[in-house]
Amino acid sequence: MPTNCKQKRVYLERMTRPTAYELNNWTNYEDPRLSGYNYGNLSDFEINFWYNSICTPRKKYFAVKRYEDDRFIGFVGLKNYNPLTKKALLGIVFDAHFVSLGYGYDAMLVLLDYYFNDLKFKVMLLEVNLFNQRALNLYQKLGFKETGYDSELFENQDIEFDDRYFEMHGNLIYSKILKMKLTKDDYYELHS
Repeated sequence: MPTNCKQKRVYLERMTRPTAYELNNWTNYEDPRLSGYNYGNLSDFEINFWYNSICTPRKKYFAVKRYEDDRFIGFVGLKNYNPLTKKALLGIVFDAHFVSLGYGYDAMLVLLDYYFNDLKFKVMLLEVNLFNQRALNLYQKLGFKETGYDSELFENQDIEFDDRYFEMHGNLIYSKILKMKLTKDDYYELHS
């Protein structure tokens, strides 16, 4: 279980079903490109479905909570979790009310400490939409390096098309994805 770095304002704990129901308290994003991160309007059925989908051996999800009030403000997930190759793919989502306040950075420091020191993993991978500048800034600050590009079908086909961030395949909008990674050595070099 991830432990606290004393100077941080948040802690991580294994995601539980009761915590998942607190998603109903979240504020949604106004930006239509971020609609896939809106968890505040989910039904009980949808929350249960989501919770069951993250409870598999290949996934480890943690609630991000504030020390000051134990409020559930975000979650971080390790997808494609592989203890043999010592790699996983990062996922991170925050309540829209708590972005751009440094909580994501604090949560990532706690997660990375746990990931590289306790789990003894060697590489963390991630994929981020090119339009998500806030996330890109966070990952670069943490020391993640670019490894390539990809694209994937975008969940909100009603967004305003912008060829800096999206591409068309047929009549469908695909999001441009930046792939990044952070190695244990790079992490220690930057954060020791």
